[in-house]
Formats: sequence, structure tokens, C-alpha cells
Amino acid sequence: MSTKKRITFVDFFLNFIGSKYFLLIAISLAFLVRVLNLHRFLGFYFDQGRDALIIWDFLKDGKFFLIGPTIGPTMGVGDVPRGPWYLWLLTPFYWLGKGNPVFPAWFLSFSVVSAILILYFLCLKIGGKYLAFLSLIISGFSFSLILSSHWLSNPTLMYLSSVLFLWSLFGIIEKKEKYFWLSGFLSGMSMHFGGAADMFYPLIAFLIAFIWSRKILNFKNILFFSSFYVFTFLPQVIFDIRHNGVIRKGLVQFLSSSRSFDLSFWEFLRARIYLYLDTFSEVVWGEKSLLFILFFVLLLFFALFEFKEIKKNKYFLAVLISIVVPLLGMLFLRGDKGVIYGYYFTGLYLYFVIFFSFLLLQLSKFKRGYLIIVLFILIFLGRNFYLLSRYFIYDFRKYNPITLEDQLKAIDWVYQDAKGRDF
Repeated sequence: MSTKKRITFVDFFLNFIGSKYFLLIAISLAFLVRVLNLHRFLGFYFDQGRDALIIWDFLKDGKFFLIGPTIGPTMGVGDVPRGPWYLWLLTPFYWLGKGNPVFPAWFLSFSVVSAILILYFLCLKIGGKYLAFLSLIISGFSFSLILSSHWLSNPTLMYLSSVLFLWSLFGIIEKKEKYFWLSGFLSGMSMHFGGAADMFYPLIAFLIAFIWSRKILNFKNILFFSSFYVFTFLPQVIFDIRHNGVIRKGLVQFLSSSRSFDLSFWEFLRARIYLYLDTFSEVVWGEKSLLFILFFVLLLFFALFEFKEIKKNKYFLAVLISIVVPLLGMLFLRGDKGVIYGYYFTGLYLYFVIFFSFLLLQLSKFKRGYLIIVLFILIFLGRNFYLLSRYFIYDFRKYNPITLEDQLKAIDWVYQDAKGRDF
């Protein structure tokens, strides 16, 4: 007589989180919380207005543009402009919305959720379905990452470009030569989207190739990488030629007199470490928390016991290199008069999520360690949904005192008060 094994709730749940149904539900919810009432929460300030005017002039009067926003004082690079790729990508959505900035904001939110979906599949390769599950939960529902998705600005595209870049690194690790051109292209594009950490992408790519795929790190592939990297700067080159070398002059001034990079290491070390920990805490936990930082330090300690196994995982080591190299390089960046902002690390946010999720899963190798993992997930979801519910109901004013909705009401009042008169 045959007996069927009884399926427990735990078995059902563990099977469910690895299913396409769970993935569909989680991704849909992650998208929903990013676009729900976005017209109420969207901030539309100087940078957004500047970008919208450039795009509107193109749509209305055909004024084509070859440069984007300047890198500016926040990086200590003066008036050197980024490429136009961000604005070009937003243009169809401003056209669809007839100038309504909510449409491009929806597009950016969609790009973030697409990045989370790609992250899920990358994590399957790094550590299996449990790592993919954890990374999906954290990246999809971290309050801080949801707020970041509402930012109508070029760094928001770094979510997508960063995971695509990581995908290209995995291809290089697997000795697939075609990924060199993709890695070069994404390294270049990230320079036009990102904050600052993305400037280290070329170094990361060559380190990865040197460590795991030295045989294909030949002249042809280096040329492919470099060509596609340089290609992303072609619009700026054309603009520079047409305007008597204005970009070159800005670069020369930056390289000769700027103090963007500074070797006063100890002057900034303490401030940088605090910033790194705060940013990491905010990204993964949803807000800054000393308790979470202490928990993270404990995870690092426990991970040391599994170091021999961890170092065999070349995909995780690639993620680790992609985090460590920019963090070390950013120690020497002065930024805006010595100040570095959290959004400089947008290209690392999802790498942080992978790193933390991987460390957290190491607890499952210890007796009853899975209970800590379950407890973390429950506390994380409870805390972040609490913050999110407050934000949706009334707390959004704390983060955006004046929103697009307020500005539109003010403009409507002006038109009503004018009663058809010119002003």
C-alpha cells in the first residue's frame, strides 16, 4: 500500500516562493507601491523643470540637443555636461503625456522594477531560490528604495544599468567574449546616468576579466570594450567640436585645478565610513538604524566561519568586488566641498541588497539560524509597510513638502485669478 507524503505548510511555502506565481505577485506589488498616487508624491523642482524645458523645446520647436545635465559642483567637476541619453529616453514619455512629468516618472519606476526582476534571476545564479527570494523582498519593499524610485532624475536609471552591468560581468566570468562590448557600453552609459560610484565600472570589469577570464582579456576584447565605452560619449564630442572645445576646456580646468579627488585620506575617512554604513542601512533596512548596523556586523562575523565556502562562489565575489572597488575609490572623492551624498551610490544599491541577503542566508547553516532569517523577514516587512502606509496617508509631506500636485493647484489658481487677462 503506497502512502503519499503529507505536504506541510512549510513545504508549500518554500515551494511557492520559488514559483513563477510568487514572482509575478511580488513584482506586481513592487510596481504598484511605486506608481500608486505618484502624481501626489512627485517632486518637481529646478532639475526636473530644466530637463522638461529642454525636452519640450525639442518636441515643440525641434531644438535638438547633444548634451544633458552638467555633472556640476556636486561632483566637483564644474560645468562638464553628461551625455543626452537620459533626456533622450524621457522624451517619448513627455510626448505621450503631453508634457506631464508623471509619465516619465512612471517609466523610471518601471525601469526600477525591471531591475529588480533581473536581480532576481541573477541571484538564482549566485545562490539559488532563497537568495533570489530574499533579494526580491528587500529590493521590492524597502521604504528607502521605494522613495528613491519616485525621484525624477538621472540616477534613478542606475538601478537598471547597474544590474545589466552585473549581468555582463557574469558573462565575462563565464568566458563569453560577446559580453565585453555590453560591459563597455553599460560602463559608459552609467557615466551619463549615475552619481559617482559608477565611474569605477571599467576598472571593475577589467579586474573581473583578469581574475577569472584572463585568456579572453586580449586586444580584440579590450578594443570592443573601449569602443562601446567611447561611443556613449559621441554626442558630447560632436557638441564640443561644434562649440569650440567648451567641454575640453572644462575638463582641462577640472584636471589641472580641481580638487575633486583628494589624498587627505584621514580627513574624510571617518565621515565616509559613517556615510557608507548609513547608506547601507537605509537601502537594506528602509531607514537609518544603529541596531541594523550592529546586526550587519554580526552577520559579517558569522560569515567568517563559512569563508572557505563563500570564496568558491565566483559570482558572489564579483558582487563583492563591484562594491569594494567603488567604496575604496570614493574615499578620495571630495565631491561638493567635501560632502558626499547618498545618491552617489545609486549604482551600488542593489549590490548592497545581494550582499546582505547572501550574508543573512549563511545563518541557515547554523542550528536554528533559519529562525533568525524568518524573524528578520517579518520585522522587515512589518516595519517597511508601516512606514509606507504612513507615507501614503500623510507622511509624504515630510519628504516632499511641495509636490507637483501643489504646484499645479497654484498654477490653476493664477489662471483663475487672471480671468483671461495676459500676465
